[in-house]
Amino acid sequence: MMIQVDLLWLAEVLRTRGCEACHEIVAGPHGLQEGLDLDEDFFPLWELNLPENQEALQNFDFAAIKARRGPSWSIKPPAMGAH
Repeated sequence: MMIQVDLLWLAEVLRTRGCEACHEIVAGPHGLQEGLDLDEDFFPLWELNLPENQEALQNFDFAAIKARRGPSWSIKPPAMGAH
């Protein structure tokens, strides 16, 4: 089951924990990407919604999510069925 992340709520919770976080929509070469701007990192919504990131997201473990990124990671979502 996929859980849709509420970025506004998530950013608010992280701010109450002392993080610099905000809901962000960034423009890039592949169009607009909605996501979470956390400290100096950007986590696109598609990445936060990946099944393999759900446990880390529930634990606010963004380092684990970032560690799953491969060397060719891009802000662009993977093609359907590619992950």
